[in-house]
Amino acid sequence: MKQRLIACAILSLLIMMTACVRPPAPPVERPAPVPFDIASLKQRSDHWRDYRAKIRLRVESKTAKFSVRAVVLVKGRNFARFETFGPIGQTATLFVLNDTGPSLFIPSERVIFNASKPETLIGYFLGVSLPFDAFRSALPATIPADLLEGIETRVEGGALHAARKAGTRSFDWRFLAGGTGLTGMRARDDQFEADIVYEPPVSLSVPSVPGKILISSSEWKMEVNVEEIEPAPEFRPSVFYLPDMPQMKVLDLDKVK
Repeated sequence: MKQRLIACAILSLLIMMTACVRPPAPPVERPAPVPFDIASLKQRSDHWRDYRAKIRLRVESKTAKFSVRAVVLVKGRNFARFETFGPIGQTATLFVLNDTGPSLFIPSERVIFNASKPETLIGYFLGVSLPFDAFRSALPATIPADLLEGIETRVEGGALHAARKAGTRSFDWRFLAGGTGLTGMRARDDQFEADIVYEPPVSLSVPSVPGKILISSSEWKMEVNVEEIEPAPEFRPSVFYLPDMPQMKVLDLDKVK
């Protein structure tokens, strides 16, 4: 009788231990990689590395509101020309970027402005805080080739996002859900934050170009209507330099408080 009671107790203990054992957890399913056409983006970046564009620019800020026509010439990352025109076609402002740095000429003021960074000059004559490299890649709706490596993708709110950090700056490009068109991007660092929207979204096919570009921050907004844009394989080197104007006053904005 005693042995039977011991056997029953052991059997009951085994049943209780078995009931407490949890079944193995199902394997964690990793999300499938988000499809992202890096090859098409690279082709677009290479195709639009050098370009010529005619645009109409409208800027609104807390202190100013104006609209101008402009011609933009870009050659790679280090050479650019941004020229705005007055009502009768005269040059209103001329910004150049070359191997010696950025400069800005305003004929009406008879002054040439210099600075170590293009953003300083852009802020002076447009009144917006926007890195020139972000504006340069926004016009043809491209992602610079050097930012494509290491890009991270995710799906959020039904849209495909591609994010990348470069030093203190971060970029977040937005695409249609299938990744077939670029709808916009957000760029930020410790000194600025701007959002870019394309109306309509820009196809990732190489020749596709934007129609209207809306660029905004909490303090200003800019509307860019792209009237013409085309790849430009060759430029005269002189277009990226100001002509020799010894009679003009030269002012370094880095030294102006």
